[in-house]
Amino acid sequence: MPTGPVRPKLPRTAGSFGPVSAHHLLIIQIALALVVAAAAISPILMVPAAVVGGLLVFFNLGRRRRHPLPEWMAIGRALKRRRRTFTGPPPTDVDSSFAPLLEADPALRTHEYESRDRRLIGFVGDGTFLTTLVQVDSAPGPLRPTSDARPLPVEILADSLDVEDIHLESVQLVQYTQPAPAPHLPPQALAAQAYAAVQAQAGAPAVRMTWVALKLDPELCPEAVEARGGGVRGAQRALLRASDQLISRLNGLGFRAEALDETGIISALSTAACVNPRANLNAQSRGGSSGPRTEETVRAWRCDDRWHASYWVGTWPQLGHGATPLGALTGGLSTTRTMATTVSLAVSGAGRDDVALSGHVRLSARSENELDQAKRELERSSTALKAGLVRLDREQLPGLLATLPLGGTH
Repeated sequence: MPTGPVRPKLPRTAGSFGPVSAHHLLIIQIALALVVAAAAISPILMVPAAVVGGLLVFFNLGRRRRHPLPEWMAIGRALKRRRRTFTGPPPTDVDSSFAPLLEADPALRTHEYESRDRRLIGFVGDGTFLTTLVQVDSAPGPLRPTSDARPLPVEILADSLDVEDIHLESVQLVQYTQPAPAPHLPPQALAAQAYAAVQAQAGAPAVRMTWVALKLDPELCPEAVEARGGGVRGAQRALLRASDQLISRLNGLGFRAEALDETGIISALSTAACVNPRANLNAQSRGGSSGPRTEETVRAWRCDDRWHASYWVGTWPQLGHGATPLGALTGGLSTTRTMATTVSLAVSGAGRDDVALSGHVRLSARSENELDQAKRELERSSTALKAGLVRLDREQLPGLLATLPLGGTH
């Protein structure tokens, strides 16, 4: 690991050369060839050829919110398709707290595996990947740690990508934070005043939960899966070996880490999605919802009476020794006065001996107005932290999935 400040490497699309892709270079060549061919035929044709070539280049190189225009239009079409699609209520045997997530990704399923030492290990996946969750807590102390104390070392996440013959697709750290005092309390409330003094000293939130999601694509290490029995069981055993290695290292550093069973995974996903427990009880009393509980708009994702807005970390400050500590960055992004903030950091392979870091932030609020206020506050905080956040307009549902402990964007 580098000893000085580093700037995280963002995932790069195959066939790209910095900000210009091979497809863009081809379009530029076609536009130039069009002008040259027109000039060879007749000078009069150069003007219309130049106009057509210019429009072609503009359409392919122009960008909207960091997306090329064709991609931006495709994102808009994908949003329309998602809004038209409702697969119907989930099966009646599905936990009501998990049901809204099936509306987000109908292919998600949870299941459980009993290890040789009779531990129950939970898994979640959609048939193309398998993920297990490790819940991480700081060792108990007389006072709760401050916002940037005892951060989980990010190098451990990178080291967990390869364990023996097992190669994981990604390892994701998800931190869910509820502020204190609660933002809906007036400043003169007794609870707000009492906690303000504690927070001024310790900077502690009311609730902070941390999970590490290990995501396995069996096609990345078929030999490892086959060596452990093949099929789903082989993939489960491979993922269990990787999670046991991570748990051992975290416990050795003074953290308390444990793998979650199926019930724990459902609870973690529901908590991270900020699903309303009262709405769960209502759905149970009705024997399942007859209509969708979620809705995606251009700038938000709504679940029952909770509103969410997601961001992608497009530019990072320098991190590491002599620069911004990663714990301070995630803590700073989690201080927004709203119902909850979820920060996701996912590491994945980026070529030989290199890893890429992707980050997402999601705000959760009790109303659309509260969400708008929280977005403005978060954007100011990110500017002060020198982190460039990109609001995921038209991609709020993918943004939600990227901030759930599923292992990273999928």
